[in-house]
Amino acid sequence: MSREGNPQEWLRAAERDRLTAQHLLTADHYEACAFYCQQAIEKLLKAIIVKQTNQRPPHIHSLRLLLEKIAEIDLTSEIIEIAANIDAYYVGARYPLDAVDPGKFVRPLAELAVQNTNEVFEWFLARISFDNR
Repeated sequence: MSREGNPQEWLRAAERDRLTAQHLLTADHYEACAFYCQQAIEKLLKAIIVKQTNQRPPHIHSLRLLLEKIAEIDLTSEIIEIAANIDAYYVGARYPLDAVDPGKFVRPLAELAVQNTNEVFEWFLARISFDNR
């Protein structure tokens, strides 16, 4: 089995990104923190998709589209809303775009991103086990 087809590999990468986001928050690197929150959730969702389908995950980055590919779990509106909010950090935190206010990435926003990321992890990990394939 390739690493890309192994849900445990995706989960490890997701946890690594979640920890990185926390470290970046502590170091006052708010844009990077927000980006790693998005990455952590993206990889968590891909871990779930791989676990459910036994196939490599789709090569997409949209959290909304990844959520649509998850089966057997009834998503709450709160989880969908959190994902939608964090989804904006994929591009917005990485590029100097006119559409993104450079003052947007302040500590409270980064703290909320980390908190929301942790909520998403807790919510999904309470509903799906990665102990065995």
